[in-house]
Amino acid sequence: MKLNKFQHKIYDVVISSLAIVAAFLALVDLSQGLSRWQYRADQIILTVFLIDYLVRLFLAEDKLKYIRTNICDLIAILPFHTVFRMFKMASVARFAELPRLFAFLYRPLKKARRFFNTNGFKYVIFVTTIMIMIGGILIHFAEGMSYGDGIWWAFVTTTTVGYGDISPATFYGRVIAMVLMLVGIGLLGTITSTLTSYFLNPPSQPKGVRDEAIEAVKNQLDHFDELSSEDVDDICHILKALKRNTPQKR
Repeated sequence: MKLNKFQHKIYDVVISSLAIVAAFLALVDLSQGLSRWQYRADQIILTVFLIDYLVRLFLAEDKLKYIRTNICDLIAILPFHTVFRMFKMASVARFAELPRLFAFLYRPLKKARRFFNTNGFKYVIFVTTIMIMIGGILIHFAEGMSYGDGIWWAFVTTTTVGYGDISPATFYGRVIAMVLMLVGIGLLGTITSTLTSYFLNPPSQPKGVRDEAIEAVKNQLDHFDELSSEDVDDICHILKALKRNTPQKR
C-alpha cells in the first residue's frame, strides 16, 4: 500500500518527531540515566521504530538493498543498551547510546539533505558532534566532571558561548578546551558560508529526458576509444531521434 502525498508528509512528521524525542532520551541516558517514565517512553518509541522497520522491510521488493540503505534505522532499533543493562554493565550501556543517538538524528536531518550537503556541511556537523562527545568524555577524566557536565561544557566551549559556569583547571583540561575552541571557530565559519550558499544558490531544476539522453551520450564519448561499433551506431540512432523531436528554429 502506497501513501499519498499528504499521508507521506504526516508520516514523515510523526517519525521525525519521534526520532528527535528518542535522540533527546538517548542524550539524557548518556548523561544522567533515564527515569522510569522516560525509560518507558524510550521503549515505546523503540517499538514503533521496530514495527516501522519490519513493515517497510516486508514491503520492499529488494530486501537486501533495503537493509543496506537503511543501516541507521537498523542501528536505532538494536537494543544494545538494554542487553548491557541485563548483564549489569550500566556504564557500558550509556556509551552504547552514542550510535543510537546519531542513528535517530539521521532520519529527521535527512529531510534537510540539500542544506547539509551544501559546502560539505554534514561532515563538519558530524566531526563537531564527535569532538563534543569525545571532549565531554575526556574532560571527565581530566577534571573529574560528570559525563553530563562534561558534554555540556564541551558544547558551550565549541559554540564559543563560554558561560564560565564550568572551566578547566588542569593542564590537560585546558588543552582539550583549546582544541574544542578551534573546532568551534571552524564550525561557525562553515555555518555562515553554508547559509550564504544555500540561499543564494536555489536548487537546480530536474533535467528532462532530452537533457539526460544528451548527458549520457557525452559520458560515452568521454570514453570514445572503448566504444564498439554497435555503441557508435546506438549513439547515432539516439542523436537522430533527438534531432527529429527537436522543434526547428525559423
